[in-house]
Amino acid sequence: MKQIKKRRRILRIGNPIGFSLFCLVCLAVLAGLYLGISWAIKNGPGVVKAMRSAVQEEVLTTPTVEPSHEPKDELLPTATPEPTPTPTPEVKETPALGTPVATTPTPEPTAFATAEPAQDVSSALYGQIIGLDPCRDNTSKYADEAENNVILANHVKRYLESQGATVVLSRDEGDKGALSNEERGRIFKQANCTYVIRLKCNHINSKTSACYVQASKGNKSFGQKIFDAYQVATGMKKQNGKGSGVETKSDSVASECGCPCALIILGNWDNSKDNKNLQDEVFMDRITEGIFNGLMAVINDEPVPTATPAMTDPPEEAVEETADETADEDMDETVLP
Repeated sequence: MKQIKKRRRILRIGNPIGFSLFCLVCLAVLAGLYLGISWAIKNGPGVVKAMRSAVQEEVLTTPTVEPSHEPKDELLPTATPEPTPTPTPEVKETPALGTPVATTPTPEPTAFATAEPAQDVSSALYGQIIGLDPCRDNTSKYADEAENNVILANHVKRYLESQGATVVLSRDEGDKGALSNEERGRIFKQANCTYVIRLKCNHINSKTSACYVQASKGNKSFGQKIFDAYQVATGMKKQNGKGSGVETKSDSVASECGCPCALIILGNWDNSKDNKNLQDEVFMDRITEGIFNGLMAVINDEPVPTATPAMTDPPEEAVEETADETADEDMDETVLP
């Protein structure tokens, strides 16, 4: 009987599922090898180059310690400090007894004309925005009066600014063309004015020297303080027929500006005395003083100071106005500036 020898089984997989798994593992290994070799062929030179650059940078940035050739401190000579010189006091000559000592006089400021602009928050008008409206315009038949109204407005402006106020003019020197009352009022409205003063050298055929104020009904108390202060400062008399000195009259500037507004009739331009005063620098100071005092009385809610008027010459005797004068005055521009 033939003896059957047992054969040694090597890598025999009798299970189909196991064999399939084995094949898949082999394929995965082969795929990995393929991808690895492909990546190495493609990116290998770049990796080697980057590694070489990194090594070279490290070698270059490594500091090399060089031996010091400076001499040691103990071998250097020690410098001897120089002595500090003692200051010699200045000897001043003592003047003999009775010799007057020269001193530099301190200049005294002149009111209004030489006042410098003030920036101190404690200034009398700090924070106030004052509108000044020189009435008329250069296109009217009263061009000479219109020009002087601007000069007066600038004179008042300089002093109010020296007292801390911001001053806005409706028109200035060199301005051409007509400007309506509504336009003037809107200028002051846009500037957020707190008070508006209108200035007018009344151009009527008057034989008297006088002043008064025009104000709308809602601004009558404001106009009264302005008139009282103006009359005290200038010493002028009140215009005949004007009651307390304030004539209640509608005003387009007051309607548009949105703040207290009054028109000062500074004097009568056709009166020889007023004409001269209204162009005089000293009298302009008095006009400015009256306006400033009136504003301060309004702002502080105080009565107008009743100081002695600065005007030293006695006021002109009142002359009774004729019917023609009154008619001319009533016809004076009230809608047009």
